[in-house]
Amino acid sequence: MKKFLMTMAACVALAGCAASPPESSAQQADDAACTAQADAVYNNETVDEQARTAQTGLRYAPMPNHVFDAEQLGAEHARESTITNCEQNGTGASGPEVNGTPVVTPHIIGTN
Repeated sequence: MKKFLMTMAACVALAGCAASPPESSAQQADDAACTAQADAVYNNETVDEQARTAQTGLRYAPMPNHVFDAEQLGAEHARESTITNCEQNGTGASGPEVNGTPVVTPHIIGTN
């Protein structure tokens, strides 16, 4: 029981150290603008996925669920990456720059 209480005390002490100062209202407004922009792009690009009904629990679904799940997870990741990029580089920034030149983003060329 002593070890459990010591562990709990250590966790509480460490949790108090992890607190960060609250964001300013300007930072909160920037974050809200980034989120709104990412949500608009996400909603525009995933209209077909949002219209699809969930088919969980079906043994043989009419459409491969793993494909839909992968598309949805990819869209959610793109949304989160857009928000993170916007918060780190500013609302109007297109991406990281080196000496004023935009860095080329690596991408996979598809066969579509």
